[in-house]
Amino acid sequence: MIAAMWSGGKDSCLAVQRFVKSGGKVDRLICMLNENNTSRAHGLSMEALSRQAEAVGIEAVFGSSTWERYGDVLRRIIEEFGIRRVIFGDIFLEEHRSWIENFCSKIDVRPVFPLWGDDTLSLAEEFVAEGFEAYIIAVRKDVDVPILSKKFDEELIETLVNAGIDPCGENGEFHTFVVDGPLFKRKVEFRFGRVWENEKYLGLEVAFNRGQ
Repeated sequence: MIAAMWSGGKDSCLAVQRFVKSGGKVDRLICMLNENNTSRAHGLSMEALSRQAEAVGIEAVFGSSTWERYGDVLRRIIEEFGIRRVIFGDIFLEEHRSWIENFCSKIDVRPVFPLWGDDTLSLAEEFVAEGFEAYIIAVRKDVDVPILSKKFDEELIETLVNAGIDPCGENGEFHTFVVDGPLFKRKVEFRFGRVWENEKYLGLEVAFNRGQ
């Protein structure tokens, strides 16, 4: 069985897209949440991630944990479903890749990095060119460019580059929510809800109207 780590954002989505285009099949999407049942950086609810996974047509598996228990919970999910390969959307953070490889080696799982080492501007442009639709739902507080809620498109990429921001936000500058594209069987209809804030980020809730 093959799974993908799924944040709801563009990088994990593009990693799956590349894997599928190469002839692979993804059986599960692993969504890791914090102890409050929202994704840590993106601030996405379980409902938002569930609706997204349903629109993609791949079953989501959820794990909820503190940072300290993250590895234990992820390992339990992988072992429970008999997962042998896991796709990651990492691009260039060596420390994170080292942690992943060390973790996977201990449980005899093969990590796959479809985006690794590629130029982030090229990846951002590829995401848009593939026909994906995404919106910025969280921005690090030290980013002084007004990009929250903006559609991730060619114009936004140009804005990011001109502001000296990594086009993929690989340094944690921003996070996205993908609502449509070639992986999707249908579009995720949503609205922006309340504004939320934590120590590092300012974000927008991904909300849904009744009956959606």
